[in-house]
Amino acid sequence: MKFVLTLFASFVFIAMLMNSGRKRGMFGKDADKAVTGLATAMRYFLYGLLAVGAAAIAVLIYQGS
Repeated sequence: MKFVLTLFASFVFIAMLMNSGRKRGMFGKDADKAVTGLATAMRYFLYGLLAVGAAAIAVLIYQGS
């Protein structure tokens, strides 16, 4: 669980850094596209991770009842 939380926090931090660099114009056109694609992929991964976590919690709550 600690690994998942560390991964989640690091992905959020890296995405924020890349997005701020992109907005400040620190990258070229091709790098902007790559950063946007990577940030989108990371966002989808985090949403999937949250969905799996919510499903696991729901199953644990159901089994405990």
